[in-house]
Amino acid sequence: MKKFLPVLLIILLIFSGCSAGSTGATDNETLTITATIFPQYDFLREITKGADVQLDMLLPPGKEVHGFESTLSDIAKVSESDLFVYVGSEDDKWVEEVPSSGNTRLALTDIITEYDDEHVWTSPKNAIKIVWSLKDALCTLDPENAEIYISNTEKYVSELKKLDKSFEETVSKSENPTIVFAERFPFLNLAKAYGIKHYSAFEGCSTETEAGIKTINFLVEKVREEKIPAIFIIEFSDAVVAEKISEETGAEILQFHSCHNVTDEEFENGETYLSLMTENLENLKIALHKNAVGD
Repeated sequence: MKKFLPVLLIILLIFSGCSAGSTGATDNETLTITATIFPQYDFLREITKGADVQLDMLLPPGKEVHGFESTLSDIAKVSESDLFVYVGSEDDKWVEEVPSSGNTRLALTDIITEYDDEHVWTSPKNAIKIVWSLKDALCTLDPENAEIYISNTEKYVSELKKLDKSFEETVSKSENPTIVFAERFPFLNLAKAYGIKHYSAFEGCSTETEAGIKTINFLVEKVREEKIPAIFIIEFSDAVVAEKISEETGAEILQFHSCHNVTDEEFENGETYLSLMTENLENLKIALHKNAVGD
């Protein structure tokens, strides 16, 4: 998410009509929470089930996170929320220019301090740590609902641990834990956590959108050499490169969701981090265990 407001505008906004955020939920006030994107929004949604909170997400469903620009209302939400949770990546530098209103701000990259790229949530192992930290922050801000937060977190972490174990087992049973992404690869943390080898058209969340012939040919050769049965795209992909590789190799095209954001339909249907990552797991099983290309 990119900054676009001059510091002066932000200061004028905050001090000429926007009330400062409180330091916590007191006197039966509703705790207000804002998350920049879907992963932390969904974590918070799970932790706060049954508690009287107002939870908002800045990035609307259906929008690509890269190139998204914050608005005046976004800045106001940051200032007015009791708890603001963001990724802490280069795209979140705009947050540093929003004057403090005394609220609590928590970056995922401050929770997961050792990471291979800023998409720290893509590893369920990291997700577990993030959820515990979010629970702690909520309990500090809203001790009256601490029991709810603790109970929800324990149940949720139990499910995340099952997911983590399933990823470990899926990869450990593969003779060749290698995957190919026909585009960006925002899964370095997941790959490292589970020992997955990968090839991709672009590393991380590169701003490049078109792969050259050399890159496509390289990926085609890797699919053939490694006898890889399926190649991956991420959400909101046009799948152009994937289709070219599939035509050359016969490899199946599958989606591996980064959980950056969801479509309007997915949001309305109640998709969650757990449901999306479970679907990723099932597609990973196909890519690692299905009869290989060329067999």
